[in-house]
Amino acid sequence: MINATIRIVAIVIWTVCIYGFLGGAFVYRETLPSGLYNLYILTMYKTLPPPPKGPSYCNFLTAGRYAMALPCDLKPPFIGWLQGGKY
Repeated sequence: MINATIRIVAIVIWTVCIYGFLGGAFVYRETLPSGLYNLYILTMYKTLPPPPKGPSYCNFLTAGRYAMALPCDLKPPFIGWLQGGKY
């Protein structure tokens, strides 16, 4: 029983890590009183420039205010860093 629990926890942790390494993001949307909204994007890459210079993110799974997103061009951000900052 303990071994199965450890394996499940390890699989979940590795899945989140690989998702983040490939450019995946966790998104939170806060609706403002004016009708506009703030978008908070949590990625593993903390120094990414915002679009259009940096990658833009497209949600692929949304649940209310929360979403999971990937770069719209499906190119992981580390590829842009390897190419000298060309996202």
